[in-house]
Amino acid sequence: MNKLSSSGKEAALPLQRLLEGDFLRVTPLHENLDSLSVVPHRHDHYELLYVIEGHGRHFINFKEYEIRPGRVYFLHPRQVHLIDRFKRDGWLVMFGSELFERFVDIHKHEDQMGLLDSYTAYPYIDLGDKLTSVFQSIIELIKSELAAERPSHDLLLHYTALLLLYANKAHRAQHPENSFAVENRFAFYKLKQLIETNLRHQHLAAFYADTLKTDIKKLNRICKGSTGFTVAELLKERLLTESKIQLQTSDLSVKEISYELGFNDPAFFGRFFKKHTGFTPAEFRNQRLT
Repeated sequence: MNKLSSSGKEAALPLQRLLEGDFLRVTPLHENLDSLSVVPHRHDHYELLYVIEGHGRHFINFKEYEIRPGRVYFLHPRQVHLIDRFKRDGWLVMFGSELFERFVDIHKHEDQMGLLDSYTAYPYIDLGDKLTSVFQSIIELIKSELAAERPSHDLLLHYTALLLLYANKAHRAQHPENSFAVENRFAFYKLKQLIETNLRHQHLAAFYADTLKTDIKKLNRICKGSTGFTVAELLKERLLTESKIQLQTSDLSVKEISYELGFNDPAFFGRFFKKHTGFTPAEFRNQRLT
């Protein structure tokens, strides 16, 4: 999967700008969509990637997933993304923060849940015949509205909301979570927010339990039920992901990155990274997914 090159750190990850300031855009998914698609890159938008035909590999934040017919992925802005070049057919439904924030404001219970959860181990759903028909019909409605002389942002918002709501309903059916009480789901939501705010400064699970005023054993149960990880293991995974992103998107030195991520000792950062990836930070920086 990985090959080492001598290209060095000068090639920071590019930002794929397919939305170009539009409220919403629908683009055919084909083999030569964009030259950036086959190299690690980031998006400036949210994206539903709907595959109708084709098989290949898909990488999100350096984790590999299978692409196959009838599969729909949800991508967040700034996630590191790569899709193999292969013969394919489908649609990309792309939208910015304005549309997504309006959706979340209306459907608060969907925020960071199911397919929309940036922590999910399953950033995809598989469409059956019925849901395929639903998705294709809604996408045709979106395309028709986009072709109007004055497209309605309200209609486009609600059509997209239908796609997201159907997708999240399917995600809950295909990847069911443990039936936690509402307060436990809220506790995990708060934990995720806290980690994203403090990850670069706080690496100890005890900090998060203390801040949330809960017992570490209870927080571990909630976290493990939602992700399969304890709080400490989740922090390790997030640190590794952020380390990989920084190493391939930043011009900072390895030493500077270690400080940026809250490691007081760059040598310890190097040992931590190699233990869990098999590469030194410098070796990983020179990698290119192929």
